[in-house]
Amino acid sequence: MFRPALPAFALLALTFPATAQDVLPCETTPDNRSCARVFACIGPSGRWFEGRGIGRGQGRLDGHTSDGATCTGSWDNGDGLGTLPKAVFSCQDGTQGSVVYFHQDQYTGTAIGRGTTTKGQTVEVWTGEHVVEFFRRGAPSAQALLLCGEAAIPIS
Repeated sequence: MFRPALPAFALLALTFPATAQDVLPCETTPDNRSCARVFACIGPSGRWFEGRGIGRGQGRLDGHTSDGATCTGSWDNGDGLGTLPKAVFSCQDGTQGSVVYFHQDQYTGTAIGRGTTTKGQTVEVWTGEHVVEFFRRGAPSAQALLLCGEAAIPIS
């Protein structure tokens, strides 16, 4: 996916509330494009999304929020010469935003991103080929359960 890691937002075309069973498939695609799971927290109220990013160096995002809004977007790892790795997204409920991301955990390839929506809500994102293992290992220890406000994002 983004090899080093996928960026922020990914939300799939589901129009019903997400559950732990709504995990998006994320495997290397037939054209050898990489895929990484993406988890994000939107604002302080516990709203989250789960999805995937597809591509190498740059690509697309898709997934859904915890309240069922479908979201899509794109990501780009930047040029390494001043253009930062960034993802932009838009959801069917009107939520839009952007996130700048960076690598956090070398072992799992996990990247962490931070940004805002156009309405000023904070967005925090975790993504990478082994992002689930990143949280299972307890890193960061304060967020080992991937809490979003008082709600936990189902990362099984």
